[in-house]
Amino acid sequence: MTTLRWATPEWHPSLPSTNTRALADPRPGRVVVADHQSAGQGRRERRWESPPGTGMAISAVLPPLPVEVVGWVPLAAGLSVVAALRDSRWPVDAGVKWPNDVLVPLRDDRSRDDGPDDNPTQVPVLEHRGVRWGKVAGVLAQVAPTGAVVVGIGVNVDHTLEQLPVPTATSWRLARGGAPLPDGAREDLLTSVLAHLATFHDALGAGDPGPVRTAYLAESLTLGSVVVVHRPDGGTTQGRAVGLDPSGALVLEGLQGRTVHHAGDVEHLRPQ
Repeated sequence: MTTLRWATPEWHPSLPSTNTRALADPRPGRVVVADHQSAGQGRRERRWESPPGTGMAISAVLPPLPVEVVGWVPLAAGLSVVAALRDSRWPVDAGVKWPNDVLVPLRDDRSRDDGPDDNPTQVPVLEHRGVRWGKVAGVLAQVAPTGAVVVGIGVNVDHTLEQLPVPTATSWRLARGGAPLPDGAREDLLTSVLAHLATFHDALGAGDPGPVRTAYLAESLTLGSVVVVHRPDGGTTQGRAVGLDPSGALVLEGLQGRTVHHAGDVEHLRPQ
């Protein structure tokens, strides 16, 4: 199988949405990047916007894939960001929360005492093995009418503490200690993310999710944790995350036995 080759990235100071721009002409290998989005898209039709100059939005177009492995694409995208942040010349540790949120360790005391008991509308900061983690990037994958898959990745690059939208978010800058990222950091991160994504794509394109599964099991902050899945139908399911099914769906072990979740928002429960 031919290795995926990326076209020269189309870089914009600002766009309404990089995914929308890529979906308008979903040529495999196309890459659309913006330093700012005015109508960014998230999972479950959420909309979001960051202050100009603080983020980086990436939309990369993958060729059509076998239907049985398409569910692994968002997980592969999150893993690509994890690897790129670790490999960077300005490295930070990172992990993934199912399905595809990228988290990095927090370096401040935000929300240490905040949580459902203090504010019922606020999700607590994720704690895993004694480390507190904040979201630095998210993923939205959309299938075009041609079958191509547009992988959208939004990274909080240079946000200050005051610019973050929620207490559970952070940025690459803050994870590095708070100093602005130097010139060239965004470009280097983009190059690395695309390289890792192409490698994962080559395996998925051959119908083999094994490399993605292996990497995800190693980098997951969710597996082994007690969580609540907020399902798309409005209900919730609680249990311990025990694995991934062949499509990349999350498997919980709870009072109802084993349940499989292909979509939903995962809330990690605080260790008791």
